[in-house]
Amino acid sequence: MHFLTLMWVFLFISLFCTGGFSILNLFNIFCYKDIHRRFSEHKIRQITHLYIMVPALNEVNEIVGTVNRLLTAIKPLPVTTTLVIIDDGSNDGTHEKLLAFEDNPSVHVLTRKFPNAQKGKGEALNDGLAWIVKHAVDFKNVVVGVIDSDSQPNAQILMDVYNGFTHSKYDLLQTGIAINNIHNFLTLMQEFEFGVPNLLQQVIRMGWGSAIASGNGQFMTLEMANTIRWNNSLLDDLEFSINGLLHGFVGGFLANTFMPQEGVLKYRPLVKQRVRWCHGGMQCLFRYGKQVFWSKQISPQLKTDLLVFMILPFFSILFTISSFMATIVLVVHLVMWPQGTIIAAFTVISIGTVITALMIFAADHLGNAQIKALSIKQVLMMAIGNLIYSWLMAPVAFIALFRLVTRKNDWSKTAHDQSTVYTSRRKPAQTAIYESSYQHAYQPRTAKDRVMK
Repeated sequence: MHFLTLMWVFLFISLFCTGGFSILNLFNIFCYKDIHRRFSEHKIRQITHLYIMVPALNEVNEIVGTVNRLLTAIKPLPVTTTLVIIDDGSNDGTHEKLLAFEDNPSVHVLTRKFPNAQKGKGEALNDGLAWIVKHAVDFKNVVVGVIDSDSQPNAQILMDVYNGFTHSKYDLLQTGIAINNIHNFLTLMQEFEFGVPNLLQQVIRMGWGSAIASGNGQFMTLEMANTIRWNNSLLDDLEFSINGLLHGFVGGFLANTFMPQEGVLKYRPLVKQRVRWCHGGMQCLFRYGKQVFWSKQISPQLKTDLLVFMILPFFSILFTISSFMATIVLVVHLVMWPQGTIIAAFTVISIGTVITALMIFAADHLGNAQIKALSIKQVLMMAIGNLIYSWLMAPVAFIALFRLVTRKNDWSKTAHDQSTVYTSRRKPAQTAIYESSYQHAYQPRTAKDRVMK
């Protein structure tokens, strides 16, 4: 009897948590704001120099292509642009590949050596920033970008970033992220994560005062970068954003500009990546939770959003345990009351699928060309597969908590599939070049050849 009572308690907790996540997702669906009005139609700021930092650790197969793509991308820009490639103690031949650019005036290669090398992305970025500070003149009108070495940037993306700064007073701009190798279920769901819930949350945050840095394709003023710097957290972009907000810096989000990025193809490397992110979020909660709560610089809505975001991993642990126990209850009830149990389970799954579908629709309504380019089959797989994907990611919070408690704070880069040289069958996301109004840069775009094998 006591066992059954305990099982019912777990079932109630599971339903409560499921309802809470559903309400949060519904909030994302119906509360996003129109982003177009966040940017001025007229040029209100001058940008004199753009520096793009590319941290590289053992990227021998990618780095030359990335640098060449960036060199092509910066040519049409109406601003002087310098690439700062940070070789973080690579031992696979990356340094030798970078020698090909030593005479290019638009490229500076910064080589980090041991014992200072390979101490985290934040340390590498701080070294790159130190070099930029020595050579920059006008801090307020200089922009610094951070792009991963596996990205596929193009001129239109960088033009949107340039226009974003010149047509606003934002201290930080974050682009959207597009997965450019959707070849299996895992990469499709990574596209969903970045292109749907993350996009909606960022747009909502802009309405509450500030978006945050969240992954590849983040740009900030040199004044902000030099004031905040990177503290080498396992989730460096969240820590950078929180410190920026505490110092009064404000961020914007380019909801229709997508930085192509390679998704993780295999399960174990994906879990390892998400553990690092989850662990970093937990670190930020304990380091900055109190400061965020009491801050007068951050709006109450944004403050609540950030705290919920950092607390969610702990709730997900409770949710996973409760859901597992609730499944046992449903199995027992399936034997005793099969019809009612099947109807109840079907109803819960259907509600979750419908909410996911509504989120996809909301992202599509915002003009997300990445979503528009998906096939009906892929959209259905997203809507139905989100529940499966959530369970696949269930171990992440437990591993992150274990690492937090045992103080295992070592940093490792995301492992991508290096068994073959990847060639995308899809062109990078196309974004509109500025014409007569900055709002033109936010018209719906067309992405081609999004094929999932």
